[in-house]
Amino acid sequence: MMKSIATEIKVGITVIAAAVILLLGIIWVKEYKFNVERYRYSVLFPNIGSLEIGDQVSVLGVKKGEVEKIRISGNYVLVTFKIMNDVQLKKDAKFTVMNIGLMGERFINIQPGESDQPLDLSVPVHGYYDTGIPEVMGMMGAAIDELRHLVAIMEGTIGTPSATESMQRIIANLDKISTDWQYLSQQNREKLTQAVTDLASTTSRIKGILDANEEKFEETLDNINEGSQKFVEIASKLDTLSQSVHKLLGNLESGEGTLGRALKNDSLYNQLVSATVNLDSLITDFKKHPKKYVKLSIF
Repeated sequence: MMKSIATEIKVGITVIAAAVILLLGIIWVKEYKFNVERYRYSVLFPNIGSLEIGDQVSVLGVKKGEVEKIRISGNYVLVTFKIMNDVQLKKDAKFTVMNIGLMGERFINIQPGESDQPLDLSVPVHGYYDTGIPEVMGMMGAAIDELRHLVAIMEGTIGTPSATESMQRIIANLDKISTDWQYLSQQNREKLTQAVTDLASTTSRIKGILDANEEKFEETLDNINEGSQKFVEIASKLDTLSQSVHKLLGNLESGEGTLGRALKNDSLYNQLVSATVNLDSLITDFKKHPKKYVKLSIF
């Protein structure tokens, strides 16, 4: 009887010890630390791939937390995770769902940032999704399917007998054009060479003329500039003269002054009006055709 009780006690102690060891093992695997404070933060991701609750959250590659909640929020996925209190997130912190291995395991990697301002933990920010090997393989499969479809379309379009004949005609025409061009080049090689030589000679002569008459060209430009200034001065004087004549004619018409009273008769007045009209015509013609009045010589 006593042996039976002792055996049961030993079994109980063994079970309790195994349970404690199992509990400590779980705590060690999950990397829980006693007396370590944690806080929660949420991030909006466009996609999370195979990320699940309990997956790790790393800061600069060091595990500092784990995913706690995952839920859909509009067109994004809101992920809430717990992170150790010694991690100080800044305003420019960056959150990325990344790939761990070849099997598509995911985790959240955090770049804490370098800003002087801390991150507002009450407002979720937008994170990033890093495409992993499984997604790349999936996209390659889709690309291969599209390539096959394109090849099928090309075979249906170019692979027809009519398309083949058209391509053959195009190639034959290109070959004929190449042959004709080669023949023309050989037949007119001397003419082409002479044309290039003549062009070079003409260019050389023009350069020689320009070099030999450089001073004359400069003098011509000076003359043009001086003639332009004279033209402006003459036009200004003619405008002033026209204004003076108009003023004088106005005084004569109103009979002001001794000359106005003396020239009150109609014949003299008409002659002055005619002179004024002729003067206006002269000014207009001078502005339109200055070469008739100002002569410039180049050489």
